[in-house]
Amino acid sequence: MDKKALQLAARFALPPNSLGFCGKDTAPERFKQCFIHGEYTGVEEEIEKFIVLHPYIKTLGEITGRSKFSYKVIEAYWLGNDLLKQIRPKHYLTLLRNFSEQDVPGWLIEELRNNPPARFIPHHLFQVLFVGVGRASHAVPFNLESINNCMIRWGKVVEKNEQALKLELHSLKRGINKYVLTKLTASFSYNSEFLPGLKTGDVVAVHWQQPVKILTNKEVKNLAYWTTEILEALEAVPLSEAQ
Repeated sequence: MDKKALQLAARFALPPNSLGFCGKDTAPERFKQCFIHGEYTGVEEEIEKFIVLHPYIKTLGEITGRSKFSYKVIEAYWLGNDLLKQIRPKHYLTLLRNFSEQDVPGWLIEELRNNPPARFIPHHLFQVLFVGVGRASHAVPFNLESINNCMIRWGKVVEKNEQALKLELHSLKRGINKYVLTKLTASFSYNSEFLPGLKTGDVVAVHWQQPVKILTNKEVKNLAYWTTEILEALEAVPLSEAQ
């Protein structure tokens, strides 16, 4: 068991799960116990019930010859790392097979099969933008607000108190036939148990408006790099559904 990997997965999976979008309602308490108290019972089983997260880490594991619950695989999906450089367009079919095994709706799989991407990058932002946030589960509308809520955004803490943070937050806005990065100031409530030792100047990751992790310099660099790579790879994707 890679405990560090499970803690990372639990941090990023908790926000949508706690909102009822992904996974089962038994997961939130298990996820919190995992990354706050180091209790790992049932975490792998909960992640395997996530309709799109599990197929991605399974795909990454198959392609790279690693456990789907290894740290490098979990990190590649949520934040990005060099494992993603091993991915080729042909591996997209592996994801679609794993989608089918996870009971992703057949109509969506067929649509994805008929419209393959020019470049396949099995990262969370690829799912958000190319497959479309909420399209597999119909949990949320596929629009710019949902896209920004679901993507892993990152920002520097400019102000904090015991209940809230103010961040300079990297987000997306609409350009001409593409999404582009922008920076805005945003405030979020946070749980100090999730971010022990947090201080002004730290960079944190935000998922579904919940600050979930203090990022290292390397993690910031990877997240920024792969966010940019995905935006460039998906530059020509129509935005008509994401008004």
